[in-house]
Amino acid sequence: MAWNKLKSMFIVSDAPAAQSPDDVLKDLEKYQLPPGDAAPLPAGTTPAALSGQIDFQALYDQAGIPNTDEVEALERFLSGLDESLPAASKVAAAKAFLGAIGKAAGDVINDAGRKITVVRAVGEAKRADTDKAVAERQAQIAELQRQVDEQRATIETLQRDLESVRSQCSVEEGRLQGARMFFGQMSEGPSGKR
Repeated sequence: MAWNKLKSMFIVSDAPAAQSPDDVLKDLEKYQLPPGDAAPLPAGTTPAALSGQIDFQALYDQAGIPNTDEVEALERFLSGLDESLPAASKVAAAKAFLGAIGKAAGDVINDAGRKITVVRAVGEAKRADTDKAVAERQAQIAELQRQVDEQRATIETLQRDLESVRSQCSVEEGRLQGARMFFGQMSEGPSGKR
């Protein structure tokens, strides 16, 4: 369940004028896990586990997070409540539900916090893996570009050499054609006959 959906279960638009929705959000923000360094990925996590549809529960299991599902159980319970129920009633119902399953609000907070560290580790690992893969491919592209530039330079050199040879051949052919005409005329004699 998304954070905004969860917030909407507890924040109603007809909140008392004494506390605005922004004030309520500020009060709720203190429960957000502060940003920090991501923990290492759970041992044995393969790169394939970080692509496509991610199985977070499997990653939580790999990380050794106790088999708890307080967050998920509370989300399922709250999503089953009538949306028009006042926020105070939702809070009372959530407390009653947690009491019924033998858990406290702190258990939900701790469970979510442990899972958030795994989620952040996944995001950081994927970012690092992607950055590395992109850098490798950019290096390959740069090497290929260098090879393309080298081949273009070779083509230009070959073209210049061809033009030089054509020019020399033209001069030489002209010299030889001139000799043929001159000596051909001489061999025929003054009347143009042989």
